[in-house]
Amino acid sequence: MSTIESLVVAQTPDLSNPGVSSMTRDELEAELERLRRREALLVATEEIAHIGHYEWNYEHDRLETCSEEYARIFNMTLEQVMLSQSTWERTLQQIHPDDREYYKAAREQLRSTKALDFKYRIRLADGSIRHLREIGIVIVDKDGAERGSFGIVQDISAQVNYERELEYRDDLARHAESITDIGHFIFDEDSERYQHVSDGLARIYGTTPEEYVNRIQSFADDLSVVFEEDRQRVAEEYRYYRETGQDCALEYRIRRKDGAIRWVRELGRAKKSQSGRVTQTLGVVQDITERVKHEQELLFKDALANQAEAITDIGHYIYDEINQEYLFVSPGLVRIHGRDRQELLDLVGYERDLELIHAEDREQVQQAYDEFLAGGEEWRVDYRLVRADGTIRWVREMGKAYLIGHGMPEQTIGVLQDITAQKDAEQEIIKAKKNLEQQVVLRTRELANTVKQLQDEVQEREKIAAELDFLANHDALTGLPSLRLCKDRLEHSLAEARRNRQMSAVMFLDLDGFKEVNDTHGHELGDFVLKVTADRIKNEIRETDTVARIGGDEFIIILSSLPQIGIAERIAKSIIEQVSRKIYIEDTEVAVSVSIGISLYPEQGTTPEVLIREADRAMYRVKHKRKNGFGFAQTAAD
Repeated sequence: MSTIESLVVAQTPDLSNPGVSSMTRDELEAELERLRRREALLVATEEIAHIGHYEWNYEHDRLETCSEEYARIFNMTLEQVMLSQSTWERTLQQIHPDDREYYKAAREQLRSTKALDFKYRIRLADGSIRHLREIGIVIVDKDGAERGSFGIVQDISAQVNYERELEYRDDLARHAESITDIGHFIFDEDSERYQHVSDGLARIYGTTPEEYVNRIQSFADDLSVVFEEDRQRVAEEYRYYRETGQDCALEYRIRRKDGAIRWVRELGRAKKSQSGRVTQTLGVVQDITERVKHEQELLFKDALANQAEAITDIGHYIYDEINQEYLFVSPGLVRIHGRDRQELLDLVGYERDLELIHAEDREQVQQAYDEFLAGGEEWRVDYRLVRADGTIRWVREMGKAYLIGHGMPEQTIGVLQDITAQKDAEQEIIKAKKNLEQQVVLRTRELANTVKQLQDEVQEREKIAAELDFLANHDALTGLPSLRLCKDRLEHSLAEARRNRQMSAVMFLDLDGFKEVNDTHGHELGDFVLKVTADRIKNEIRETDTVARIGGDEFIIILSSLPQIGIAERIAKSIIEQVSRKIYIEDTEVAVSVSIGISLYPEQGTTPEVLIREADRAMYRVKHKRKNGFGFAQTAAD
């Protein structure tokens, strides 16, 4: 008799008992129905919890009985599992090879300890792996003899995979903090103690997480790290934040343990109690020292340019020829016009600009401007300017095309010099014309040099701005778009797909064997492999597609406007083939492969986050199953 049957019999009234035999038929049927309900409850509980039970016969060394859920865990029917575990040798064949010795030892230990709780892996018929937890007890009959064992088995594969994913995400977060000089923390407002400090934040403060947490015992300790001149401002910001619970964003200086001073930017978000009181702060801190230094350098350059304009009585501007408005006017230009800076910026239309010119000089200025638009690259004209207070000043304007599109200037840069004194001198010293002309030549050269200097500074600003924008949106190693730019492009791709009712796809790529390359040959060669791999991936996608590196050896590809799934499959196969080619650097030969997960819009998701997540999951299934291949997301996601 099986253990389950024994348990049922144990709970069934003994009909030989006089008290039981006196039960009516209705009472017996009610008792039978109660037992059936308990059995149904047991079956439902096992199905919900992915738990199955079994009985192992010691005499025949085989599986005696099991539940349907136990068979489902092994992806078999009851008949199949009974056959597959009809002997000890067959049962061992279902255990993962790496866990068989451990499994055998655990079963032997069960005989001595009478009870055991252990975990192991099994390999199903289709090759997939499942993680199981088993709790077993030895069954002893009334004479004290061991008849077998009774056990409960639970499928914990999802739990194990989730724990691994959390470990992976923690590693990824630490890597991201290291790259971007960012750290995060959790601060308990009641105890005024840090509950958590990341490695990245500790690195910014020049210490370790444990040392930092132990050092800060109160809010006053926390403020002591702030640079003295910023401490009061930061304290006021914190107090306002704790009173209102609004998100805080502030920049200040800190003094590290080694005495170094660094600029940081802190973003905090409040976690409130039901009464609305701030109880916890979740914060992110970024080291912005280099950015602040760069901004201070730009301010210094601006101050130099303004000083140069003041000394030479010049000003400069950038003018949008398409919209006919000023994009930028320097303080020197504002001073020459004698008008408010915003007033000049609000001038829209060339006719409005002409109103500032003396009526007798407008035709001359208009002619010079028309000749420039007709094909000239530069212009130069002297005219009288009517200032806001009604006074008239002579100015010399020189300019050139700053941005040309379709053969026409779209933006111009110009320099204005107040030459009133020069014009007055021309009238007074006609006889000294040659001397004056020499002075004009010298002055013109100075102006040309100044224009060139201003152009160089403007070009330097644009170059720096472009580099900052590129670094903010691209991977520094491969030059590929970053995760932020990738998500932005994916948003546009999905918007276009929704408008045109088209299909899009997201590929999540993870290199196989890259860690071994890094560990064996070093990060320098690893970086070279990443660059080569990035170029190979770019060569296999279409011009309308986007490939981004999101960190480490992971890439994301956005496939826009897909007429059919076959294109995604072709691209995936081409990428797998090209990435798997050997890479040679000097005398070293290395090889990596790639696992690819693919999610489709709109089948697997309609947002970037969901599509990336489903592609990531599909990639992990490929990597865990066989590597060097691709697979599609299996289920639709909301």
